[in-house]
Amino acid sequence: MFFKRDNFCKRKKELYKIVVARSDITAALNACELFLSRVKDLGNGLYIPLLNAIIVCYSRPFSKNRPLGPLPKKWHRFDNSRFQEIHKALLKLRNKAVAHSDLEIRKVFIIPKGAWIRKTDIKSPSLGVGILNSSLAMEMVPEIRETCLDLGRRLNTEVNEQLQLLFGDKDLPHEEFELTFD
Repeated sequence: MFFKRDNFCKRKKELYKIVVARSDITAALNACELFLSRVKDLGNGLYIPLLNAIIVCYSRPFSKNRPLGPLPKKWHRFDNSRFQEIHKALLKLRNKAVAHSDLEIRKVFIIPKGAWIRKTDIKSPSLGVGILNSSLAMEMVPEIRETCLDLGRRLNTEVNEQLQLLFGDKDLPHEEFELTFD
């Protein structure tokens, strides 16, 4: 009996992780949709905030979540090689440029008076500074959206399967109840 109960508790913890992951991936998908509907060029003030929201929401299930930890390794794998590349890029950006400010990615430059400001046709009117930050091209957002849809479909299938395994044959109350691990 102990083994059976222990296994039931373990399955509920896995259910928790995939349900929360599905919510985070849905939030990343919604941020992609908002980005695609509102951001038309790099100068848009929503470009960086929405991109950061996409990256943070997407990456959350794969980070050190307390106390249950990240999603298992199987969720890091994609059949589509492009989705696999995007997955890796999003996690790297989260860890080096969005949730943290690593020197290798976020470089500070001194801009002397009269110097050309990087990738513009503007000369600096005074001594200043600039930050070179690694990011993603606008053209990647539709691909990120598709990556979210792929992962979201797989998570949704797993959530439904786990719900049935855990609770499908149980006599449940007629009101919602919190998922607990006891």
